[in-house]
Amino acid sequence: MVISSLVVETVPGKTAAVAADLAAREGVEVHETQGHKLVVTIEAATTGASHAVASGFAAVPGVTGVNLVYCNFEDEFAGR
Repeated sequence: MVISSLVVETVPGKTAAVAADLAAREGVEVHETQGHKLVVTIEAATTGASHAVASGFAAVPGVTGVNLVYCNFEDEFAGR
């Protein structure tokens, strides 16, 4: 399993709507809101799947930035 943490920046006033949209997505958890920024994690099967989920955040109305903070992908390559 790949676990990624991100900071998602939003338009002020749209943060709650963005948080609700992201939290409704499979494998996504919104942990905290600070001003117009969200702390988010993604749990996915592969790095590619995690990237696809995170890339989709940019299409959410009110999102102004998606910043990867950390990605743990050791399990993805452990069997090789």
